[in-house]
Amino acid sequence: MLLSRGGDYAIRAMVDLASRPEEERNITQGIADRQKIPPAFLSKVLANLTQAGLVRTHRGAAGGVGLARSPEEISLREVVEAVQGPIILNECTDPYRACPLEDTCNVSRAWREAQKNLVELLGSAYLSQFTKAG
Repeated sequence: MLLSRGGDYAIRAMVDLASRPEEERNITQGIADRQKIPPAFLSKVLANLTQAGLVRTHRGAAGGVGLARSPEEISLREVVEAVQGPIILNECTDPYRACPLEDTCNVSRAWREAQKNLVELLGSAYLSQFTKAG
């Protein structure tokens, strides 16, 4: 699996938000500057994260973005999947496709095990673990 640029930017933006005081509203440009993310790309990423219920947006003069839930409750898996969809290492681990070689492939078991381990690892890694305070 190759983490997409959007997935990488999403993780960086979410860790940035998790590192800020909860009551602080963060403007997109500030996140973009701190994390070296192109602002237009960050806006698209934040739209996906908002749609997934991971980020809240606030309009107006005191507007900005913030986490929709506590950093202890948001996993890296959720962040990645919000931006690039389900984590799939290989075609044979895609739950939406049947692999024609599944019964005869000697490697499919290893792929499924690797898939399971990666999903579990990212599912148990929370934003709070990657903040300076965490």
